[in-house]
Amino acid sequence: MIVAAFIGCRVFLSDENHIDNLSSRERSILAEASGDSLLSEGLEEQARDAYLRAALLRTPEDTLRADLVWKAAGSSDSPSVITAQLLLEQSDSLAPYRAIELGGAGIGRELLSRFTRDNCVMPEYLRLVLADSLLEAGSAELALRALSGVPGDLPERAQRSRIILFYRGYLETGQLTSADSLLSETESTGSDELLSLLYHYRGIWMLKRGLPGYRNIILLSFELWPAAPVHAAAYDELRLEILNDRDFAASVADPFYSGGLWNELYDIALNSTDPDPRLWYLAARTRDRLGFYKAAVSMLDEYLVRWPGSEDAPNAMIYLGRDLGRSGDWQRGLAVLEQYGEDFPEHHRIGNLPWYIGDLLVENRLWQQAIPWFHITLERSRYNVTADDAHFYLCFSLLKSGRIPDALVELETFISEWPGSVYLSSAKYWLGKLLFTEGNPEGAVILENLIQSAPTSLPAFFARELLGQPALEPEFTEEPLEEWMTRHGHPPARLPEAALRGLFLQEAGLRHFADGEFRKAEEIVGGPDYLAPFYLEHNVWERRPISGYNMWNLSGSDSDRPRQLWMLRYQMAWPELVVPAGEKYGLDSLFAWAIIRNESMFQPACYSVAGARGLIQMIPSTSEYVAIEQGWDDYSPDRLYDPAVSIEYGISYISGVNRDLGGDPVFTAAAYNGGPHNALHWGAEDMDPDEFFALITYNETKNYTQNVHHAYMIYKALYE
Repeated sequence: MIVAAFIGCRVFLSDENHIDNLSSRERSILAEASGDSLLSEGLEEQARDAYLRAALLRTPEDTLRADLVWKAAGSSDSPSVITAQLLLEQSDSLAPYRAIELGGAGIGRELLSRFTRDNCVMPEYLRLVLADSLLEAGSAELALRALSGVPGDLPERAQRSRIILFYRGYLETGQLTSADSLLSETESTGSDELLSLLYHYRGIWMLKRGLPGYRNIILLSFELWPAAPVHAAAYDELRLEILNDRDFAASVADPFYSGGLWNELYDIALNSTDPDPRLWYLAARTRDRLGFYKAAVSMLDEYLVRWPGSEDAPNAMIYLGRDLGRSGDWQRGLAVLEQYGEDFPEHHRIGNLPWYIGDLLVENRLWQQAIPWFHITLERSRYNVTADDAHFYLCFSLLKSGRIPDALVELETFISEWPGSVYLSSAKYWLGKLLFTEGNPEGAVILENLIQSAPTSLPAFFARELLGQPALEPEFTEEPLEEWMTRHGHPPARLPEAALRGLFLQEAGLRHFADGEFRKAEEIVGGPDYLAPFYLEHNVWERRPISGYNMWNLSGSDSDRPRQLWMLRYQMAWPELVVPAGEKYGLDSLFAWAIIRNESMFQPACYSVAGARGLIQMIPSTSEYVAIEQGWDDYSPDRLYDPAVSIEYGISYISGVNRDLGGDPVFTAAAYNGGPHNALHWGAEDMDPDEFFALITYNETKNYTQNVHHAYMIYKALYE
C-alpha cells in the first residue's frame, strides 16, 4: 500500500503545481524514500534531514513517527539538536542516551527537566554524559546541577568520571575550596591516572587565567601518566612557552619520550631557541626508533659536537654507529663504534661492543666479516646479555658463508648451551633443516621433535611445511558452551542485576561505563567465567577473553573444548569497524583480529610503557604519519583510545606495511611490532620467512611474531 502511494506521489510530482495536493502522509512517504536513496549513496547527513522531514510530517501520536526519528538518529553521527529533541519525545529507554550523543549541550535544559518529571533508566550515567557535554560547552553551573543526582558509589571507571566532572565544574564556577578538597582526597586515595587528569584540568584552568604555578601542575600531569589522552592538547596550549624556556622544555622531555609524543619532542628540539642536551638526545632517538636513520644520524652527529661530555654521549655514539650502518654507511658506522670503545672503555655497555659491530656487519650482509666479532663476544663476555644473540648469529653467519659443517657444529653447541634462549627453536629448526636437505634421516627426527616440543612456534610451522605436513589447527567440538560448563561442574550463574545494567549501558553506546557494571556482576557471581555464555551472546568484547581463560583448564583435553570456548579467547570483536576497514584498505580481517588480540586483548583503554595506545596499540607519532598520508585533518594522539579511531588508523597502517613487504603475515607482524625499518634489516626483502624469523633480534618481536601468526592460524580454522 505504501509502494502504491509512493508511485502515485511520483505521478503528482511530475507536475510541481500538484505537490500541494499531496497529503502529509504522502509527503512523509516521499521524504522517507528520499532518505533511503540518499543513505544508499552514502549521503548520511542529507538522508538524516530527509528522515526528519518525514517524521515532522506525522503527528506525535503516529507510531511511524518514532520509527522515522530512529532512522534519522541511526543514519548519521554528526550533531543534530533537532534529532535529539525528537528523540526526547520517545518512550524508548535508550532514546535519552542517543539524544545526548547527538544534541549535546543543546538539549541540556530539556534533559535536566526530564530528570525531574520522568524516570529515566539508569539516570546516573546519563547525568555523567550530560555533565561532560555541558562542561565542554562552557555551562559549568548546569553541569553541576546534572551531577547533583549522581551517587558516589559507582563502579571504578564511572566514579573516576564523576570525580573529574565535579572537579572541572568546581573550578569553572570558582568553588575552589570544594575543588581543593576533592583534589586532596584524591591525592590520598586515587590512582596516578586519575591524578594526572585532575592536574591537567587544574593546570589548564590556571593557564587560561594567568595564574602562576601552572607549569608545575601540568608537568605533574605529564609525569604521572605519560600516555594520558590529554597531553597533546596541553602541548598545543604550551608549545610556544616550551620552545622559549629551556628548563621547561627539559622537564617535559622524558615524559614525552615515554608517553609516545615523539613528534612533539622532535618539534621542540628543532625549534627551541636553546635546546637542552638530554632533550636533543631523546629527540634523536625518536628518529632512530621510527626508522628515520638519516635524521637520527644528523641529530646525533650534532649532539656529539655540541655536548661531547654530556651523560648521554656514550649512548649517542653507540646509536650513531648503528644508525650509520642501517643507513648504508657501514664503514663509518664501524669506525664510530670502534671510537666508542676507545673513548668509553668503562661504559656499562662496553661488553656489548663486539655484538654491535657483528650485528652491523650482518645487517649489511657481510657474513664472513661478522664471524670474528661473534667469537669475541663468546670468548670475552660469555655471560653478557648479548651472548646468546652472538652465538646464534655466529651459527647463521657460518651458514650464510657456506661453511655448513662449521654451522652444524655450532648449532649443536648452541642447543646444548642455551636451553632458555629465544633462539632455541630456530636453532633446532636450522639444524634439522640442514641435515634433512643433505639427506640425513636425523634431520627429520630433529624436526619432528621440534614440532612436538614447541608446536605453536613459527619454527615448528616451518618444519611442518618442510616435512609436507598440514599446519597445526585447534581441536574443538560443537557442544554448546553452557552444556560443556555444566558437564564439568561449572554451570553458568544466574544473571545479577549488574550484568543487565551493563548490557543496557553497552546498548546505549557507553561501553566504558558498562565494563564497570560487568566487573561488579563478576564479583557477585564469583568470576567472569560464570558469565561467559552471557558475554558470548551479547558481544561483551572486553570481558570475553578473561572469561574464556578462567575456565580453559576445566578440561584437560584440547579435543574436549567447544568451539564457543575458543571463540571467547579468539573473538571477532567490533566487526562493524574491523570488517569495513579491512575491506577498505585490503587487509584480511582475521589477521587484523590476530593483531588486536596480541596488542591489547581487546581492551580499548590499554596503553604500553612506550606510549602505544588503544586496541591496536599505535604509537602517536606513527598514527600522525598515517593521518598525513591519508589526508585526515582531525588527528590527535588523544583520540587513540577510541576503538573507531584505533581500528581505522591501525588497519590503514598495517595494510600499508603488509603491501610493502609482499603480504607475508610473518614479515608484517614483525614489522608492526619491531618497526618496518627493522624488518628490512632482518631480511624482509631478501630472505625467506624462516631465515627472516631466525634473524629477529628483539625478544619481544620474536615472541610477538609467532604469537600473532599462531593466532591467525586459529582464527582461520575457527571462522573461515
